[in-house]
Amino acid sequence: MRTVDEFQIYFESELKLLLQPLEEYRISRVKIFKRIQYLAILFGFILLIAVIYGNLVLLALMILVLLFIEGFAFESISTTNRILRKDYKNNILPKVLKFINSDFEYIPRQKISKAVFEKSLLFPHEISVVEGEDFMRFKIGDTDIMFCEAEVYGYGLDSKMFDGIFISTSFNKSFNSETFIFPKKSTSLFRKIRFKLLGSSYEVKLEDPEFEKEFIVLSEDQVESRYILTTSLMERILDYKRKLNTELGFSFISKRLYCTIPNSKNLFEPALFETFMDFNFILQSYEPIILYTSIVADLNLNLRIWSKQ
Repeated sequence: MRTVDEFQIYFESELKLLLQPLEEYRISRVKIFKRIQYLAILFGFILLIAVIYGNLVLLALMILVLLFIEGFAFESISTTNRILRKDYKNNILPKVLKFINSDFEYIPRQKISKAVFEKSLLFPHEISVVEGEDFMRFKIGDTDIMFCEAEVYGYGLDSKMFDGIFISTSFNKSFNSETFIFPKKSTSLFRKIRFKLLGSSYEVKLEDPEFEKEFIVLSEDQVESRYILTTSLMERILDYKRKLNTELGFSFISKRLYCTIPNSKNLFEPALFETFMDFNFILQSYEPIILYTSIVADLNLNLRIWSKQ
């Protein structure tokens, strides 16, 4: 795995040159936006005078002018963000991904298919719609991993079930049953019953008090779930949870590992009022990718000596 220090050297030597045109465009557009706002302040002052003196004609005129100015400002900001976002995702982010791992695929406006989300069985209700972007796929050793930002909706009011990163990766063991790991804090009794009724799943008792304090494990097969969840893997899952500092969900189905990582922040986006030339700016895209792809090393997914033939 490449280090942050190596990435900073790459940023200073190569990425800065590519970011310079975006930075110049950003600065020029911010200046225009500020001038528009200064103009709005001026007309706002005139509007205040019209209110004080009761000049209804001038008041109506200033309201219309201010609405036009702010509408123009909003359109200017929207256009600028759209252009910066497109250039950043098409020209800069692929360079970051290639630095991390040369064997990658990135489709900014794509997501993992709804069928994969459904196959994971990680969501408490039937999925109606999956919205998402920033599809990324990597080949790390013998492991295929893909993830995307996603919002998952069920049916009815207040239907959002998940907002964050969804990961699908090949797993280093072969198994026939389905095993689930849910955060203990947020797993309802209804969900346990639902799995028991629909999937003949039942709670698995493990010999790791710390793991059982954080997670609940449901499986169709107690023996096979223990074959999957070795002491080492449970420790690695706990470490991965601490690293991300959020509630994680996992499922092991048909030789795949699925993982949900809640995160309401919209990642991999440029910011209009933040300079592109600061290393901390690009680090905001680099660090999440490292965190999510590190599941391969953290869970030791390339180790295949226990795989069934």
